[in-house]
Amino acid sequence: MRVSLRLMFACLMVEGSRPRGVRPELGSFYNPASDFSCMDGSGSIPFIQVNDDYCDCDDGSDEPGTAACPGGKFYCENKSHDPLTIPSSRVNDGICDCCDGSDEWETGKCKDMCTELGRAAREAALAQAKVALEGFNIKQGMINEGKILQEERASQLAEKENRKLSLEAEKEELRLAKEAAEAPEKEALEFYRQLEEEENKKREEEEKEAKAAEAEVYFKELDTDADGFITVQELQAKQGLDTNKDGDVSEEEAQFFLSGSDQFDLDSFKSTGFLLLKPYLDLEQVEPEVEPEVVQEPELDENLQQEETDSAQVEADPVVYDPWRQNQQKEEVAETEEGEEDYDEEKEDEDKEDADDDYDISDSPQTPESVTDDKIEDKYDDKTRALIDAADVARKSFEAAERQLRDIDNDIKNIKTDMEKDYGSDNVFSVLSGQCFEYKDNEYTYKMCPFDSCSQRSNSGGAETRLGSWSDWQGPQENRYSQMKFSGGQQCWNGPSRSATIHVHCGTTNSLNTVSEPNRCEYEMHFNTPAACSKPDLNHDEL
Repeated sequence: MRVSLRLMFACLMVEGSRPRGVRPELGSFYNPASDFSCMDGSGSIPFIQVNDDYCDCDDGSDEPGTAACPGGKFYCENKSHDPLTIPSSRVNDGICDCCDGSDEWETGKCKDMCTELGRAAREAALAQAKVALEGFNIKQGMINEGKILQEERASQLAEKENRKLSLEAEKEELRLAKEAAEAPEKEALEFYRQLEEEENKKREEEEKEAKAAEAEVYFKELDTDADGFITVQELQAKQGLDTNKDGDVSEEEAQFFLSGSDQFDLDSFKSTGFLLLKPYLDLEQVEPEVEPEVVQEPELDENLQQEETDSAQVEADPVVYDPWRQNQQKEEVAETEEGEEDYDEEKEDEDKEDADDDYDISDSPQTPESVTDDKIEDKYDDKTRALIDAADVARKSFEAAERQLRDIDNDIKNIKTDMEKDYGSDNVFSVLSGQCFEYKDNEYTYKMCPFDSCSQRSNSGGAETRLGSWSDWQGPQENRYSQMKFSGGQQCWNGPSRSATIHVHCGTTNSLNTVSEPNRCEYEMHFNTPAACSKPDLNHDEL
């Protein structure tokens, strides 16, 4: 008991002798009964030199209550309010820095305002504590909801993974069924492919023979001396080869069509000369149209008038001895006489040939999507069509199973990504996932979606500008969940990619409050949420 009384008395003595401007926890270093040792260990001085307005210690610890030392600190006790430490240079400068006026002890100009200020501060602190308590209570509900969400995600993940296993087995069965259905289809289509190749080969041979026959006709026409060769002189006789249109076929022009040879025999003409000469010779055979003289005649029966016009046109056409052209004219006359009915039949045949050309079996046993059911019916027999239909059904079933399996894989991936995100202690921020919050100023509307993205949109219209995608929490170590970071937004013109830092504060509602751009393309937002609230200690008055 005596020891406790002595210790209390010693503390009171130290408290009573503590120099002006000294923090309470440092009071024991200032003992009037002994010399004062500088706090930095630079030396010792008699205690009478403490606060004598002369700086003896390098760290200024001997002058806590004066402005003598440039690095000194003055402690404002500020009873009934918050204590404060100010630079010693502000002591006795005529400005009231401490609410109790202790920093102006020499001028005596400052009154003690700590009681009044402390009352306002306590009221503000009490209001803030009530908000924190209300937010903390809401936070408990968010924690429970976050727990439920995580359990639901785990349940969905297990369900999706089980469904994936059954789909994989179903897909394998459908794959086998597809291969079984495609095997007879492939065999049947292979028969048609070979048949088509034979038809194409036959058609190509016929076309080749036709071209060869046509080339022989042209060769005989050009070989005027019938010696079996086409020479430069014989080509110079064809005015259609006058390429520079000077009225004469020069030797150089004729040599050009001989492609560096002295002459053409029938074989070389078929392989080289025919393709080069034919366009020019065809142009030579086309005669300019002669406009008939307009003669006033009495009105005739319309049919009779048409017949006379046709007869006059036939008489007006010049006769040129050209077996190939005569054959062409005969065909044109025949087509004209047959009329529209024959033309429609010919058009239908051409459409069928086009459909045959569209079909290509070399790449896949499947029937091309461009071929309609009607064309398939025209192309294949009933048995082959049935095989194609069965294979199509098997393919569609297999493809549907593949799509379902891909969808399941995507769902599993998304659920795992959501579960692996850091939603804070007890997953309290989990309920914010999938929500978006907006803030509108005079120019832009900002949108912040936790764990997803940030963007801005002009109030005058236009597309959104992405400010960043969710990156991670970026608060200090002691309060990691006080800042969200969004990065990798759209790049600024001649600048960095946009990013956003979200400062998270305690509040009774989830709301985005302010947005600023302290640096170019770097945005700061302030977000209130009950998830950031801690339980306040209403029984402890720090003031």
